[in-house]
Amino acid sequence: MKETFDTSKFPVQIEIQVRSYEVDFQNVVNNAVYFNYFELARIDYRKKMGYKLNPNGTFSDGLLFFVAHNECDYFSPAYLDNELIIYTRIDYIKNSSLNFEHLIFNKSTQQFIARGSGVIVNVDPLTLNPTPLPDSMIEEIKAFDKEVKILR
Repeated sequence: MKETFDTSKFPVQIEIQVRSYEVDFQNVVNNAVYFNYFELARIDYRKKMGYKLNPNGTFSDGLLFFVAHNECDYFSPAYLDNELIIYTRIDYIKNSSLNFEHLIFNKSTQQFIARGSGVIVNVDPLTLNPTPLPDSMIEEIKAFDKEVKILR
């Protein structure tokens, strides 16, 4: 059974060309590389919301996020030089965390490659303990990502 997805619900998409150091001896993208793709997509999501990336790796809003959970389901291999499209959205927001959802497709064949998600947690820069997301950020995300669920 072929899965279908409404990619219009994903406000961010990026394109990536598979590079030689991302493939293994079978010429397929190594499974761990998909987590790098997801990280690039999360960064691009924040940029498209208008945040600037500072030289020290933080964003202009001053918030600090750590990855708490990542997962990936693989459906079809991607190969060297494939052009991939990664669709990204925030599925839900909790008190101090965001759950990102990602879909990856081969750009030329439209083959569904992988689905992933990742939870990032807002932490206090001094204690590194989870801290609630600012209401202003939640409102910005709701305006940017219309399908996001609030689970506070």
